[in-house]
Amino acid sequence: MEQETFGATTYDRERRLKSGGYQIVTTLDVKTQEAAYKNIQKRIKNNSKNALMLAGLEPGTGRVRALAVNRVFKLDDPDKPQNKISSNPAKAKKGIRGTYPNTTNPLMTGGNDINGYQFGSTFKMFTMVAALEKGYPLQYTIDTVSPYKSNYIVESGSPAACPGTNKYCPENAGRKGYGVQNMWAGFGRSINTYFVPLQERVGAANVVDVAKKLGIQFRAQSDANFANNRAAADDWGAFTLGVSSATPLEMANAYATLIADGKYCEPIPVQQIVDQDGKKLDIANPRCEQRIKTEAARAAVDAARCPVGDSSSTSKCSGSTVRAAHDSIRKPIMGKTGTTDSAKTAALIVGTKQIAVAGIIADPDWAQTSTHFSHDEVNPAVYETVRDAMKGKPSQQFTPPGNKIVNGDQRSIPDVTCRSINEARSRIEGAGFEAKVDSTPIDSPCPANTAAGTSPDGRTIKGGVVIIQISNGKGTPQPGTTVTPGRPGRGGAILPPPPTSSPFPSAQTASWRRTSAATRAPSARPATAVWAAFIAGPICALPVTPAVDRACATSSASSASSSCLGR
Repeated sequence: MEQETFGATTYDRERRLKSGGYQIVTTLDVKTQEAAYKNIQKRIKNNSKNALMLAGLEPGTGRVRALAVNRVFKLDDPDKPQNKISSNPAKAKKGIRGTYPNTTNPLMTGGNDINGYQFGSTFKMFTMVAALEKGYPLQYTIDTVSPYKSNYIVESGSPAACPGTNKYCPENAGRKGYGVQNMWAGFGRSINTYFVPLQERVGAANVVDVAKKLGIQFRAQSDANFANNRAAADDWGAFTLGVSSATPLEMANAYATLIADGKYCEPIPVQQIVDQDGKKLDIANPRCEQRIKTEAARAAVDAARCPVGDSSSTSKCSGSTVRAAHDSIRKPIMGKTGTTDSAKTAALIVGTKQIAVAGIIADPDWAQTSTHFSHDEVNPAVYETVRDAMKGKPSQQFTPPGNKIVNGDQRSIPDVTCRSINEARSRIEGAGFEAKVDSTPIDSPCPANTAAGTSPDGRTIKGGVVIIQISNGKGTPQPGTTVTPGRPGRGGAILPPPPTSSPFPSAQTASWRRTSAATRAPSARPATAVWAAFIAGPICALPVTPAVDRACATSSASSASSSCLGR
């Protein structure tokens, strides 16, 4: 009742509503809504304290096509309560009941005291987009050592700190590094120690800015304190790993914006509104604007095809975290998994050109739940919903990004064969690369402790990592050849690049939990239940998921989560 489209004054708006009312057609797609609810109920019932939430949205329009959760949309009867005692121990001691199975909380859209849930490594998308907009190409390489000693400051002695320091020290699952990797592999394998250093180079405040442009609202005060202060945001080392809260609707729309070539559209629940005189009101039209550079959006989508088992149009994906998604949908898709520390939430986002669906499983009543969620429930619920929504619809290919944002400024790597390590480093850095030395010597005819070659050799992206390999002096020269220091522009003898086929777990490791709240099964009330709540406020203020506190051992306000192993 705050929008002047319904009348010039509050009195006019109330009078028109009560005297004649309006005919409202929601954006709900019955097939998609029913599929979402069915795919949730197959895995988790309404009487569970854990909420499995799905939000589906149409790229390029912002029209909300589905909102579903394992809850009944109604107030719990205080005289004959059905809701169980809260899962939050502090509330349980006071006899306070939880929000299951009955609730009217806007669990999936946010609002009131609902801030959202930690979506884990799905936030790596924001870092990738920020890097692409600043000119870093998809071919940009980083040596993904694990653990990685960053420049972010945390409390000395905390679980997130490197031993004996106050530096944030993220790790990968299994504490292993993956060698030199580019953005496709970093995103496809969800490598923490690719994205934390990438965020350092881009600037965490710039990454937060991208999240804002893509619709993340930072409702929790602890998140807002960082997001609204650039100096503080630049110290937010763990932001790329998804320690900030967001709602399923926000995350679906963020990925939908990229699918739409960077065009952000405000989420809208209404397809059409007609007044008592039969006049269509200008309230349900998409409200869109270009927020991300088109080429950056296309490049981000290209890399995001890797995690969900699809093939990039410009490179060979070298890893995925949920290959079953593409096997099920069998159409061009993009997306990303996400998990929090101690698996307090698990999330998946999958999108096609026609729909983006974000799903998360969490405990809405207690963010610090002792439950450890796996991806066995949320992953199939999301990709089966996309599959069902796409039945009968044509496959639409994503637009490939251009060569410049894919390959960037390719430069020749100097040949440093048989030169001293210091000279090799100097020559490589002088050519515009980041030089690193592999501490494990290899067989080479060059004198011991000189450069045996580089990995990669030949050419690579300006600013990329070039590994100098050390000779052990045990190699044998080919007959008739003489070992001499290399000439500029020629590659030296090298080992093959680090293997790219090491299997990642099909689901992300421990990271963040999500709670869910109340939407009702699609049935008797077409535009009621969730949709009634959705439309009850100002016409485009979508229902929200109950606020969830930090899912990591430290608050999101700190630079790091407790273990930062999540993907």
